[in-house]
Amino acid sequence: MELTDIPDVDEDEPESVDTRTENPNNALQMNDIIKDIKFLIEKHEDPKDTLNQYLDQVEERIETHFANQLNLVDQQHIKQLIEKHPYFKNPCNYHIRSITIMKYLKKKGIDISIPDIDLLIEDIMLSIQGVTKIGDGRYKRKKQ
Repeated sequence: MELTDIPDVDEDEPESVDTRTENPNNALQMNDIIKDIKFLIEKHEDPKDTLNQYLDQVEERIETHFANQLNLVDQQHIKQLIEKHPYFKNPCNYHIRSITIMKYLKKKGIDISIPDIDLLIEDIMLSIQGVTKIGDGRYKRKKQ
């Protein structure tokens, strides 16, 4: 995005977040954000309020983007993968750590870099029959 591409806006109107991106997933483009901030600084004598509004809108878009990523996760597929883990096939009298499950899921191709995916995986693990939480990040399954 060039500086000439940014539309002129009256000072009374709040700046809007530019939704044009090169990425088809509509992800945030850092270069566009930096250019917009530089433009706002050059355009206004005291850009503090306008810049704060713009940054608030960008934060909202980031939160929405991460929430959408978490909603796109196939929970049923993750549950099936967890149930195929050797511990869940043949549980013993010792617990399993959530980090072990996360590593296993990463090995199986699940993107574990999504924010708050650990909380989602915890909920999925607790939904498995016989699994109880015995500590922070530790789970135990009763033998059937």
